[in-house]
Amino acid sequence: MAKRKMIIDCDAGIDDAQAILIALSAPDVEVVAITCVAGNATIENVCVNVLKVLELCDRRDIPVFKGATGSLLEDRGDLPTHFHGKDGMGDVRDIPNPDMSLLKTEHAVNALIRIVNEHPGEITLVPLGPLTNIALACQLDPGISSKLKDVVIMGGNFEAKGNSHVSAEFNFHFDVEAAYIVLNKLTCPISLVTWEFCLNHALPWEFYDSYIGQETKKSVFMKKITNTSASFYKKNKTGFGQGYTSCDPLAMSVAVKPEIVTEATSVYATTELHGHLTRGQMVVDWRAHLGKDHNIKLIQEVDLEAFKVLMMDSLK
Repeated sequence: MAKRKMIIDCDAGIDDAQAILIALSAPDVEVVAITCVAGNATIENVCVNVLKVLELCDRRDIPVFKGATGSLLEDRGDLPTHFHGKDGMGDVRDIPNPDMSLLKTEHAVNALIRIVNEHPGEITLVPLGPLTNIALACQLDPGISSKLKDVVIMGGNFEAKGNSHVSAEFNFHFDVEAAYIVLNKLTCPISLVTWEFCLNHALPWEFYDSYIGQETKKSVFMKKITNTSASFYKKNKTGFGQGYTSCDPLAMSVAVKPEIVTEATSVYATTELHGHLTRGQMVVDWRAHLGKDHNIKLIQEVDLEAFKVLMMDSLK
């Protein structure tokens, strides 16, 4: 059988790196491109980090494209260095810099539009960071929506629990207008993995120790870059749950193995643009007050044991 074609749009990011490794280890998935967007780190560091992961996996053949340097409207300088480090990859000093000549000169948004048009109905798009590149693609080529096979997004929230903001999840809050555009303009099937879903599917520390302790080249790399994020979660901060929470790998697991989803709900959801305390919050119309068609499939439960297998296999 032909492999399923995938484009990963990310702001790598520690958990983005974990998600990329899952995608590259999936036997029936072909990653045809990785597009980069600012978010967890500056766009320059995001590009470096993606190429580091591809070097680790000896997958220099996958094209990487540099995309949006920031959100559509706001100048956001508050990068999550407390979690991802200043460079977005845990500030590990002994990981060599990749060959930056591998970075393509075509802009990520143009590349995204081009590749989707070259493979209509075949591309699964997996946005793991702010949705700036995707929103720009929708604006430049409105027809892209009907040409995507499906989209699996990590972002948003449905219980008004925030992480970077009082009531908003980081990816949506980083570029609120982009999230609004994507939710309201994409017409292809959209699956959404939210912040609260990830909190509810935190991994036990015993599993985390096994995950990074496999004594492979990839697990050594992962142990180094996750030290910062693991230390953050071990402090048991209020509202962050128990265990090791890694969001992007959950979204990627849904994308590469949809059958791990055991419960999901179709709803209409949008993003609050104006509230002082609620700007960037995803709003779910649970009772159909707005009379709009459902636009997302909200992932609510997955087979956690199957997710663990995907995580472990990605570092072999």
